Amino acid sequence: MQRTRAELESMSHDDLVHRVLELQDLLREGLAVRGTLHAVLNALLAAKDAEVARFADADADALSLEEQELKRAWAAARHAVANPLGAARKHQAG
Repeated sequence: MQRTRAELESMSHDDLVHRVLELQDLLREGLAVRGTLHAVLNALLAAKDAEVARFADADADALSLEEQELKRAWAAARHAVANPLGAARKHQAG
């Protein structure tokens, strides 16, 4: 639960320590999930290496609409693996 600054300032020291420990656990879990997703994307990209490379090198104008969508999807997957934070920011902005 998100709290306002006033709510946090009114909390006891023990409550604040408990909240910080809860947040650390949440962060640890989130990082574990991100690591797992990163590994899955890496495995997928490796398994589909030829297709990924073909679409990366293809001229978008020469592709069908479905192939253009595949080109964008593979590019997004590569971006997520290479720069997960940048991909998350792009997703939030988009």
